[in-house]
Amino acid sequence: MTPPSTQAPRRGRPSRRAEIFSAALRLFRERGFHATSINDIGAEAGVAGTAIYSHFRTKQQVLEEAIREGAGRIRSGMTAALSDKERSAEAALEDLVRAYVEVVLDNADMNACYVLEARNLDPDVRGPLVRGERGLRDVWRRQLMAVRPELSADQARTMVQMAIFAVVALCVHRHRIEHEQLVEQATSFVLGALRSPVPTTPH
Repeated sequence: MTPPSTQAPRRGRPSRRAEIFSAALRLFRERGFHATSINDIGAEAGVAGTAIYSHFRTKQQVLEEAIREGAGRIRSGMTAALSDKERSAEAALEDLVRAYVEVVLDNADMNACYVLEARNLDPDVRGPLVRGERGLRDVWRRQLMAVRPELSADQARTMVQMAIFAVVALCVHRHRIEHEQLVEQATSFVLGALRSPVPTTPH
């Protein structure tokens, strides 16, 4: 195959680019990044494999953009959920959890790519994403501690990590549960976990 040009790709038709992007995400989620070829993506999107280079420089760029886009949507959703400063801390936590669950499950292919394929990102791409993820977890931790001031920072941080992992893990596999029902079930589960008492260590 002739190597792709090093020049910046043409943006092309947005609809075609979006089709290629979506096809790539589905395949990355189902087969894995390394097991998916450019030709596989083209076949899934209904274009020649080489046509992808009109929209993306490499398969790696598709993965990078997917993970960046997923992270950006999560940040936007969480920011919107916390925009009302007049609510109680408990109501804000509920809105934060629901917004996170909705965004993650609405973009399951993107988030599955992050869970399964982040190790394939270049370090200069992965580093900022990891720092951003830590920042978002810290937002959760502060909101949880506003509701439950009896928790230590380490306790709250651990509970948040478990809650987030539980939601993101739902993206890895397909589900037969209707989407809205899954959102409600996941939201209820996470809120229940965050409200649960912390066991004391027996002496």
